[in-house]
Amino acid sequence: MTNPLLFFVELSRQPKWVVIWVAMLLAVNIASLLFWDEYVAKIIFATFLISATAMMLMFSMVGYQRVLGLAHILWMPLLYFVIREIPIAEGSYQAYLIMLAACNSISLVFDVRDVWLHFRSED
Repeated sequence: MTNPLLFFVELSRQPKWVVIWVAMLLAVNIASLLFWDEYVAKIIFATFLISATAMMLMFSMVGYQRVLGLAHILWMPLLYFVIREIPIAEGSYQAYLIMLAACNSISLVFDVRDVWLHFRSED
């Protein structure tokens, strides 16, 4: 098994835009702590922790591969809660939810593509 902390070493070897994108995803998901009084913020943060843990476990087993996108599978139901909350949210919380939904949705497009390519290449 690979040390899961080496994930960040492997990430730093990726193109600069990937490193920036991952840093932005981390920041926007962790920013849920700023809205801790909101129940959806708690769901966002819990989903982030579960996904990050899953990714570290997967990395320790298979290394840095496209299949790591599977760790974001919980972002699909998370988007349901976030999108449902946007119309009733207000101010900076609403802006945050819109940004989170946009960022995580874009990331899911990359993840679905990566996972598909991973399994397609193993045929």
